[in-house]
Amino acid sequence: MNFQYIPPVPAEQIRQLPTRDVALLLLQHLASGTGYLQYVSTMNSARQAFQEEPDAAALVDRLSDAWCWLEAQALLAREPSQSEAFRRISRDGRDLAKDPQGITRFEARERLSGPLHPDLEGTVRTNFDLGD
Repeated sequence: MNFQYIPPVPAEQIRQLPTRDVALLLLQHLASGTGYLQYVSTMNSARQAFQEEPDAAALVDRLSDAWCWLEAQALLAREPSQSEAFRRISRDGRDLAKDPQGITRFEARERLSGPLHPDLEGTVRTNFDLGD
């Protein structure tokens, strides 16, 4: 019996897209699964899926970069009921996985994360949080 490993993100997209976009595709893949997430398992599966690719190591490295981007953006979080090896998709991650176009709102929230001029703080942040 032969197992066929399906890559979490197609090789061609990993080669062509920037890290953020590969990460968003990886997020959608992870959100479609069930259970807890593990970095090592995901990378091992990808390694198997890419074994016939001439640049397999580079593809896994780029996928690793994408995973780390998801963690840095708090779209993946530690699973408190498990050991430190386990992750789950955060609330923001689930929202973004449901609506890939939500990246615009996600990035806008990041741009508004710092302090604003006091005259703008209440109005702009309130309007943004309300979706206006």
